[in-house]
Amino acid sequence: MRRVVDLSAHINEDRQQGNPADFPVELRSIYVPVNGSMEMIHNRQAVVRADTGSPVAIVSDRYTLVPHQRILDLVEKAISPLDVGPVPRGIYVDRGGARMRALFKFPALVQPVVNGDQICPCLKIENTYDCTSRIAIHIGAFRFVCTNLAVGGGGAFAGGFLSIHAGEVPIEEVVDQLSSYLTCFESIVALYRAWSGIRMEWDSVSPVFAGLPKRHIEILEEAIVGNEDKSVYDGYNIATWYATHEMRSYRTAFDLLERINHGFQKLFQPS
Repeated sequence: MRRVVDLSAHINEDRQQGNPADFPVELRSIYVPVNGSMEMIHNRQAVVRADTGSPVAIVSDRYTLVPHQRILDLVEKAISPLDVGPVPRGIYVDRGGARMRALFKFPALVQPVVNGDQICPCLKIENTYDCTSRIAIHIGAFRFVCTNLAVGGGGAFAGGFLSIHAGEVPIEEVVDQLSSYLTCFESIVALYRAWSGIRMEWDSVSPVFAGLPKRHIEILEEAIVGNEDKSVYDGYNIATWYATHEMRSYRTAFDLLERINHGFQKLFQPS
């Protein structure tokens, strides 16, 4: 039977699955035997567990190593000064430690939106050593709208970023957005409720995207036109999901998210 991960299992408790995320890693050169001697492979290096010497992944010589635990420690540091109650988390590590995913939830701040759709603030963190995905920290909401729970399955994101493995995580930006989001969460949910009662049409939401690059507008138009029987809240989720999941840099994601959030809030303020 295929094993599945229940991402809702740690809503009120900590949960860890797979290898611990706190093992030490380092980059090492790769050597191969050639004519009786060892020669280094150029343009490639190995991510190696420093405690066991086991290789985890082969990467390019331009890869910047950001350990799983480094990211988790930065997130812990961001949360510690905030008065948000218990913060259960699930940490999932697979592929021999090459991939880590973590969810940090804030169940004390759960709010209902509409028709049983409850959301609570959360952080979703991803990191890999084998380059199968970028470093990712998404600030947003965990939606309890169906049994196969997923972070960002319907959006409801306030911020976040995707970052290629090429430097340090800009945690200060994440801390600022997280603090602002948690402080204003109740009023944000009230706005979502208002949007859920407004029917979505492309002509009504397109002003939100005015001034964006043409490629973004075309992608968003195609997604929204195919869902015009739904609400403005659904349209907002579509747009923010695109911003947090489809950008190639955290700076582009932050910029697009800010413009989308400001655009929806300006255009669809409750009367």
